[in-house]
Amino acid sequence: MTRLLRLGLALVLLSVLTVGLTRGLEGDELPRAPRLHGTFRNLDPDFWSASNWTRVRFYLLGLSTILSRENAFAPLPTAVPDVGALTRNHHAPTVTWVGHSTLLVQLDGVNILTDPIWSRRLGPWSGTVGVRRFTPPGIAFDDLPPIDVVLISHDHYDHLDEATVRRLARVFNPRFVVPLGIKAWLADRGITNVSELDWGQAIKVKGLEIVCAPAQHGSGRALLDNGKRLWASWVVIGSKRFYFGGDSGYAPHLAMIGKAFGPFDLAALPIGSYTPRQIARPVHMSPEEALQASLDLRSTRFIAIHWGTFKLAQEAYREPPRRIAAEVTRLQLDPRSIWLPRPGETLAW
Repeated sequence: MTRLLRLGLALVLLSVLTVGLTRGLEGDELPRAPRLHGTFRNLDPDFWSASNWTRVRFYLLGLSTILSRENAFAPLPTAVPDVGALTRNHHAPTVTWVGHSTLLVQLDGVNILTDPIWSRRLGPWSGTVGVRRFTPPGIAFDDLPPIDVVLISHDHYDHLDEATVRRLARVFNPRFVVPLGIKAWLADRGITNVSELDWGQAIKVKGLEIVCAPAQHGSGRALLDNGKRLWASWVVIGSKRFYFGGDSGYAPHLAMIGKAFGPFDLAALPIGSYTPRQIARPVHMSPEEALQASLDLRSTRFIAIHWGTFKLAQEAYREPPRRIAAEVTRLQLDPRSIWLPRPGETLAW
């Protein structure tokens, strides 16, 4: 066999393998989001969500717990970010917890923000009225490296912050990658560099494959728009694999994603806002469920998000990391693979 013929056969084989890989990364193994009467639904046909009245009633009943001295909120200890290193990093995979569900993820020279929020309050009036932030962002906005991609999991105020996305668009003009329905919301605010995906769809951005994956949650920013915009989790594939869980209850979709796209090198999963369980269970994982979710995803490393930043639930704000530590011991997991970084702390993965 001549060298030229061998080269030709190798190129054909490479082409076949590449097509197969791309087809898998398009997410054809994941279901599209169910819809009913113009609203999105979760995969579980028996999924239930508490009514607005039930939520208000439980919130009012729990005010004494939230406001008690025992449940007093204080800023978490923070790290001093190495801003120069983050700006110079064009190769090494790193992750920096900014706070709540906001991560700065660096992978293959691409800078990604997840559910970014730098506002001091959550709410419909650009963060001027609403739930206050008690731990400041781990990185000042002005210290961010150039942002290439912004991943949005859903439209709740603690995940889609209007003031922050407007500022990001103005300063960096990143690609916003969002679930169905959020593109129009961004367009109404003059943000047009947007890719909108259904579950199971994918896009390639700066060499990374980004797959929209299921979550078990909900959406809505007002009384009459519940379920009008989709919620999602995200798979990012480059030289390593990253999973961003957004906000979700524990459900079989996690094992489904792990089977289709795992194993992952890093999974970011929510560990807070799981009380009261009568309301939160379908849509918010407990710390123990978050660790199980990481195992379902077949992830080598776990990083905790969605805690220690805003007053959103009845549990004491330092309870989630204590429960994570206890569960790590019970399951005999390697504590070096379970990360609860300080805001501003950067870890290599």
